[in-house]
Amino acid sequence: MHILVITHALSGPWTGNRTTAARWVSLLTELGHQVDLAESYDGQATDLMVALHARRSHPSILRYRQERPKAALVVALTGTDVYRDIDSDEDARASVDAATRLVVLQPMAIDRLPAHVRHRARTIYQSIGECLPQLQKSPTAREDEFFDVCVLAHLREVKDPFRPAEAVRLLPPSSRIRILHAGAALSEAMGQRAERESRENPRYRWLGELPPDEARALIANSRALILCSVLEGGANVVTEAIAARTPVICSRVAGSMGLLGAHYGGFFEVGDTEEAARLLGRLENDADYFATLTEHVAGLQPMVSREREREAWRRLLDEAMADQAVQEATVSGAVRGESRFQLQEGSAEMARDTFAQEVREGLAASPKRLACRYFYDAAGSQLFEEICALPEYYVTRAEREILAERAEDIIAPFDTAIDLVELGSGSASKTRMLVEALLRRHGCLRYVPIDISRAALERSANELLRDYAGLTVSGIVAEYGAGLRWLQRSHEASRLILWLGSNIGNLHRKDATQFVRQISETMRPVDRLLLGIDRRKPRAILEAAYDDRQGVTARFNFNVLTRVNRELGGRFDLERFAHRAVFNEAQGRVEMHLVSEQSQDVAIDALETSVGFRAGETVHTENSYKYSWPEIEQLASEAGCRILAHYQDLRSQFSSVLLARLE
Repeated sequence: MHILVITHALSGPWTGNRTTAARWVSLLTELGHQVDLAESYDGQATDLMVALHARRSHPSILRYRQERPKAALVVALTGTDVYRDIDSDEDARASVDAATRLVVLQPMAIDRLPAHVRHRARTIYQSIGECLPQLQKSPTAREDEFFDVCVLAHLREVKDPFRPAEAVRLLPPSSRIRILHAGAALSEAMGQRAERESRENPRYRWLGELPPDEARALIANSRALILCSVLEGGANVVTEAIAARTPVICSRVAGSMGLLGAHYGGFFEVGDTEEAARLLGRLENDADYFATLTEHVAGLQPMVSREREREAWRRLLDEAMADQAVQEATVSGAVRGESRFQLQEGSAEMARDTFAQEVREGLAASPKRLACRYFYDAAGSQLFEEICALPEYYVTRAEREILAERAEDIIAPFDTAIDLVELGSGSASKTRMLVEALLRRHGCLRYVPIDISRAALERSANELLRDYAGLTVSGIVAEYGAGLRWLQRSHEASRLILWLGSNIGNLHRKDATQFVRQISETMRPVDRLLLGIDRRKPRAILEAAYDDRQGVTARFNFNVLTRVNRELGGRFDLERFAHRAVFNEAQGRVEMHLVSEQSQDVAIDALETSVGFRAGETVHTENSYKYSWPEIEQLASEAGCRILAHYQDLRSQFSSVLLARLE
C-alpha cells in the first residue's frame, strides 16, 4: 500500500511533530508499505493519507477529502490541536470530522474529542526504538558535583520554558540541582532571556537545540526530566524518559497524566513555581521518593516499545482500509434509520410509587441507604458521561484500550452474523469498537441494547444507525431483570452478550455470581459473555476515582437527593450534606455515602414524613466491588462459566473476561 504522511514540521527545529512523523514513516515502511513524507497534499496518488495536526494540515485534509470522499484518512492529533484548536477552530473540527480514523498519543486525549467521533480514535504510544543504556541515578551519591535535571523544550510560551529556572532559584544553597535546558529559541526575545538566565542563574544552563540523539543522551544522563508545559498532547520527551528510566517532574496536564497515570507522584499544578521547587528538592534528598518515581517510570517501559507502536499501526491500517471498503460498498440512502430501529418498553423508568417506597424503606433503615440506580435520570446519565472523562477515572480508558486492541480477538469465534446484546448500554461509545469489528467481518449486525434510560438508549441508537448502514437496533428499556427475561427467550442467531464498564461491581459478590449464573443459563454453547471487571488496586487510586478533584462524582452522588426533591417533594438542602468515597479493604469495595454535616430533619411531602439525621450520619448510596484474579476465577466457576480469554489494559487496572457456559 502507498501511504502519504503529511506534516507542517519538515523544516526548522526538531519539534515533536517532526520527530513523530519521521518515526511513523520508518514504522510504516517496516510494515511493508511505500511511504512518502510531504508538507502538503497536492493531488499525489496514494492509497491512504496520514495527516499530523488537525488545524495546520487542514488545507491538505480538505483537498484530499474533496478529491477522494470515501478514501481512508488518518488524522493524528498531537498537542495544541486536541487541547485548544478543536474547541475554537472550525478548520480543526472539520479535519476531525473528515477522518476515517483519529490517532492520539495518550488515552486521555480521546475524552477531549467530540462524542460522535471518539469511537474512531486509537491511542498509539510513541516509542524511540531500543532503550538507551541505563545509568545508576542515585539521588544520594555525593561524588557528583551536580544533580542534573534536564529540560527538553523549545522556547515558546506553551512550554512555560523558564519555570524550572525560576524553581531552582527557590532551592536552599546546599542543593546541587542544576537545570540543563535543551531547546531552540523560537523568537529573539526568548533567546535573549535564556542567555540572560544562563549568565545570572548559576543553577541554569541553556544548551540550545541539540540533535535528537544528543537530546536523548541528555535525558539518559540526567537524574530527572522536568516538563512545565501549559498543555501537551503526549510529549515525546516523556516517552523518552520512560525508555531511559529517568523520573519525571511535570505539570499536571492531561497529556502527561495520560502517559504517566493520573496518580503518578511527580505532578505540580501548571505555573506553581513553589511546588515545582518542592518536588525537585524532594527528588534530590528523599531516596525513597526518587526510587518510587523511578520504579513507576520503569514499569511503563512496555508501553513505549517499538514493537507495540508498530503493531498498533498495523491494526489501525487494517481497520481504516476495511472501513473504506465498507464505505465504498454502501449504497447511499438505501435504508432509512427509522426502519431499522425497534424499541420495547420494559420496567425501566421507575414508577413514582416504587421510587417512593424504596426511598421510604431506605431512609428508615439503619444505616440509611438509597439505591444507586436512582442516580440515572437524564441529568445523572450526563454526569456519568462526564465522570468517564475525568483524569482520575481510569475505568473507561482502560476498558476502551482493551476493546480497541482486542476487538478482533473477541469476535473471532463467530463465523456468521450474530446478535450483540448489551446490558446497561448507556451511550454505547465503547461498544462501537465491537460493532465496527463485527460489521467488517459479517457486513450486518443486530444490536440489542438494554438500558434503564429511554433517553440514553434512543440517543445512542439513533447515532449508531446514522453511522452504520449494516446495523439494526432492537432496544429494550428495562432493568437487568427484564433484560434477563428477554435473554431467556429462544433465539436463532449466536449471541455475544456484553456487560461492560464494571457494572458488575455494583452488586454484592454473591448477587453478582447469581446474576452471571442467570445470564449463563440463557446461553447456548455458541454464545459468549464479555464481562468487564475492575481490579483491586491501591486505596489512593480507587478513592480518587470516586472523589475527583473537580467534584463531578460528588454532583453525581447528590443527584439522588435532587431526584427526591423534584419527584417526591423532598426538602433536602444539598449544602448540608457532603460526598464521601472510601475504600473498604476488607470488603474489597469502594463505598459512596452522603454525609449529613449537622443534625437536621428533612421533610418529604410525597411520603408524608420527615426524616431525622444526626450530625455525621451517612446515607449509603453505592458499592463498587473490585476483584483480584482468584476472585474472578471463583466468580466464573460458581456462576457455571468457563473463562475462554482474559484481556487486560497496559497497567493491569481492568479485566475483560470472555466466558462460555459450562457444558
